[in-house]
Amino acid sequence: MLDTFFFTVLPYVMLSVFFGGTLFRAFRGRWVWSARGDFQWTTRSTGFFGRASIGPAALSLHWGIAILLVSHIVGFIGGAFGFVSWVAFFRWAGLLGGVLFLYGVLWAFLRRLLIRQLRAMSNADDYIALLLLLTIAGFGLYQAALTQIFGVSFPAGAWIASILRLQPNAELMAAVPLLNKLHIIFAQVFFIYFPFSKLVHISSFPFDYATRSFISVRTYWALKK
Repeated sequence: MLDTFFFTVLPYVMLSVFFGGTLFRAFRGRWVWSARGDFQWTTRSTGFFGRASIGPAALSLHWGIAILLVSHIVGFIGGAFGFVSWVAFFRWAGLLGGVLFLYGVLWAFLRRLLIRQLRAMSNADDYIALLLLLTIAGFGLYQAALTQIFGVSFPAGAWIASILRLQPNAELMAAVPLLNKLHIIFAQVFFIYFPFSKLVHISSFPFDYATRSFISVRTYWALKK
């Protein structure tokens, strides 16, 4: 019964809320982009605090996300079509990306706890998002590095393919270890929460983030000089 809910019903709830919620946050129910309100969409600037350490952690976080995204896509395609070498690539690339990602997220969480000014700026949504990401990363790295579970991509890839074909088959996940199931379940919960958090800024339109001019951020003391 639980497998049916988590691997048949929840995926479609997640997809509906993730895409529908993100679009609604962007347009506020109207097809006018300016309706979103920049402050409600963008992240709060916290780069003034703990700048000496935020650079390496931010790089690790974003490179970790990129590596994990690519490796998971490769792994699930390999699992769905039985490409063993693709699954092996996913295992090692995912491990590398997971370590980088965990370091970045863990430091982002600790910054909010240890730096007084940043703690005062933080809202509940900041902590919820970081705790979800830490949980997902923890389950993923534990199964990859410590328990060394290998081959789950084959049933998971086939399960994802069944979801995309609109023929969900929860039985494919029945024999998957509990850690892997929890990893996937918390990932779905995170994507459901995504539209209601500041993380929606990564889907900014018109997608010119990589080519736009740098934003100059200065402290009050720097402006006085």
